[in-house]
Order: sequence, then structure tokens, then C-alpha cells
Amino acid sequence: MFKHLDIKKFAKGFTLVETLVALVILSFGLIPTLSVITSSINISKIIRNNLISANLAQEGIEVVRSLRDANWFNGSNFNNELIGIWRVEWDTNWSTNPPQATTAETNLFLRLDLATGLYNYTSGQTTFFKRLITVSMTANACNCEMVVISEVTWTDFRRTRTIVAESHLFNWR
Repeated sequence: MFKHLDIKKFAKGFTLVETLVALVILSFGLIPTLSVITSSINISKIIRNNLISANLAQEGIEVVRSLRDANWFNGSNFNNELIGIWRVEWDTNWSTNPPQATTAETNLFLRLDLATGLYNYTSGQTTFFKRLITVSMTANACNCEMVVISEVTWTDFRRTRTIVAESHLFNWR
């Protein structure tokens, strides 16, 4: 009544061993690809943060340069009330009274205003960037040179990173 059938004749498909070999070969191709993608994403984050911090450091120097120029326009000495440690924003001027950083304020995080794309200390989303501006006079005889050091620190992948920009401003007027 039952015919004896040859199972191998009708068996079409993959065996378990063939399937496992295919998975191993596929994983050897996918793992390096995913590793390269992950590394690329991490490197792009580091580069982005380096670029932002370099621009924030340069912005700090430009603010001090603007304050020095404002001193000249007001008839004051070029370094009038600039020597010290400062916490400045992009729109800092003498009418907004730039705050000298107290010990507690040296660790304030910059905030990013998402509507304007500008960094400040008062409103917006808290970032992981900190900026501190140090202004000092050089020890030369002419008393005509200020050193401005803008230091931006942040943490990337559990490492503290720092970018320092330095500029020398002169009383060339």
C-alpha cells in the first residue's frame, strides 16, 4: 500500500551544516563593516566637538578684542577692567557688564539656544562645553601687551579634552 520513497530524491534545501557555514561567512563580512561604521560615527562626533570647541575658544578671544576696542572708543586705557578671569558670551559688551568668573562660575556649562544656534550661559539646552577666558598683562617694559587665553573643555567618551586659543592684544593706538 505504501510505496517506499527515496527521501533524498525529494529533499531540496539547505542542511543545518550548510546554514551554519553561510551564517559564519556572513558574520565575517558584517562584523568588520559594523565596526567601521561605529568607528566612523565616533570619530565624526570627536571632530564635530573639536570644531565647536575651537570656534568657542576663538569667539572668547574676539569678545575680549571687542571689549578692548570699546575701551578705546570710550577714551579709556586699552586694558581698562579687562585683567582677570572672565566668563563671556557672544554679545558681551560694557553695557551688559561682563562678569568676572568667581570660583563657582569657572565650572559653568555653556548652553545652546536651539532657536538661534548661539551659545550662552542663561538659556537653552545645557551642553558639555565649558569656557574660561584669562586676560593678563605681559611683563614687558612698555605695558602695551595683553595675553588673552581662551580655554574650552569638554568630555568625550570619558576623556576630558581641552582646546586653548591664545592671542596677544596690543595698545597700538
